Amino acid sequence: MINVSIIVTCQEQQSQLKRLLPQLLSMQYEGEFEVTVVDKKHDKDLEEWLEEMEMDYPHLSHTFCPTSVRGIDINKLALTLGAKAANYEWLVCLSAGEGWGSDDWLSRLTACCGDGVDVVIGKTRRRRQWKWPSFNIFRRYISIFRPTSSIILCRRSTLLKGQSVKLSNCKIIKL
Repeated sequence: MINVSIIVTCQEQQSQLKRLLPQLLSMQYEGEFEVTVVDKKHDKDLEEWLEEMEMDYPHLSHTFCPTSVRGIDINKLALTLGAKAANYEWLVCLSAGEGWGSDDWLSRLTACCGDGVDVVIGKTRRRRQWKWPSFNIFRRYISIFRPTSSIILCRRSTLLKGQSVKLSNCKIIKL
């Protein structure tokens, strides 16, 4: 198993985060993992709650986006801040409102990692039809900075380069 850093981005989603974090922090995974919450709005109540949670969970940390950003995509900034805070090469990017299909979702995602893979996309079924992830897909490339409807596992170095990734270097699995 590989070690992963889970980056959870949130924006005014405190109730969803309060449901998600205990599940994430208590999940069974053979490798090591850490969880970093990135608050896009810098909510003081959320920050206090996260500081309390960090006392019980040493592999939990949090940060926030500055309030004075102009002309910067807040999603890209949040993921970049989370990636820079990460201790492991592989990153799981998800939003606070995201769910997954099974209890072994992290093991299933990490099982797809290999030498030729830079990004693994875990699609969840929320409605009757499957939908493409809410990422920007341009011909044969994918941008990984908008993880709003799927869970992404990517290399830290790939995310920090900020470039689109060839679809041939991606795997898409159902969770």
